[in-house]
Amino acid sequence: MPLDLQPGDVYAGTIRIHRILGVGSFARVYEVEHPGYPRRLALKLTREPVRSGEQAQRALREITILRSLTNPHVVRTFDCGLRPDGHIYLLMDLLVGVSLDEWHDFGEPLHPAKAVTIVHQACLGLAEAHAMGVVHRDVKPENIFIERDGKIKMLDFGLARSWDGSPVVGTNATEAHMVVGTPHYSQPEQLRTRVLSPASDVYSLATILYELLSGRAPFFPEHTLPEIRERLRNDPTEWLKAHARTEATPLRELPGCEHLPDSLVRGVARALHKDPDARPPNAGAFANVLGLVLHRDMDIPVAAKMRVLNPDDTVVERLFLPGSYRIGSGRRCEIKLRDDAVPRVHAVLEWSGVPNRPHLRPLHDDGTVRVNDVVIDTPVELGQYDEFSVGETRMAVVI
Repeated sequence: MPLDLQPGDVYAGTIRIHRILGVGSFARVYEVEHPGYPRRLALKLTREPVRSGEQAQRALREITILRSLTNPHVVRTFDCGLRPDGHIYLLMDLLVGVSLDEWHDFGEPLHPAKAVTIVHQACLGLAEAHAMGVVHRDVKPENIFIERDGKIKMLDFGLARSWDGSPVVGTNATEAHMVVGTPHYSQPEQLRTRVLSPASDVYSLATILYELLSGRAPFFPEHTLPEIRERLRNDPTEWLKAHARTEATPLRELPGCEHLPDSLVRGVARALHKDPDARPPNAGAFANVLGLVLHRDMDIPVAAKMRVLNPDDTVVERLFLPGSYRIGSGRRCEIKLRDDAVPRVHAVLEWSGVPNRPHLRPLHDDGTVRVNDVVIDTPVELGQYDEFSVGETRMAVVI
């Protein structure tokens, strides 16, 4: 029997329901009061007791991911698990605001700086998950939440899974579903290799940014986005065909986009490439592209500075943008050290932007990651005057 709680009901003996926030086929979300917390929270609760393995995997997958994320652009989870009655629950921050699809109707272009800021923050929300080998796989405006203060949070990791063997509950959902996620924001690889990677989320983010900048879908320039959504409401295969076979109309050819910065136009086009290997490889890399646009082309200060003292005593100062950075000697590290004794990827430095502080996360427990010369083996928030070392390379972030 479905569990459909109403305002005034008490669940699990202590959680009082105040109102229903959202209803889905799988779960409901409520605003609740819990005696262990001073403010109201959100409770996500499965409607039916979990009986099938697929349902349990979907719910436990989201729990596993959300419990491990610390980025402020992802909703914070306080408690979660499987209740004795068979229902799975998530007790989360109560967000005040609206989803992007409610906040903006996509019928007209949004101011470029606002559009880039929204997607830049969404990238930061996904960067930590991507660094952990987790792909969201259902990036769309409904899953981008805008709080009253303008801060963006990414929602609903229910379709996420590990793409590189990370310990995330579940198997490839394409074994059970022809299309993963929403056709409007699906990726070319859905009809080609059916292998989704962090670059697949980048494609969906770029599609959203294109639509915010232009008010048009990338493949149907003759219609406004609301018009084409209505026309294809019952024909999802047209979206899939367009993503797989049709090249995106260059942004510069659309009304209102003639004066967009070159770096932004190139960045969006690259992120919409049909070949995932030609896109920014993950949300952190796309965040860096958009961060440079904001910083250099739109005069919106989002960057800090990083000072690096190399083992040969040379000093390098570089721009440091919000994002997730792998540190090590490997070719794919965003912060590449001149120290071959350091493993290819040795630590991760994450920063969600002002006013937050960066976090340093060691990946190896061998005593070579230090903060102020003290060895660390768990994530540490870096203070204003902290210096950190990886191997023989010393670094500091100046915000």
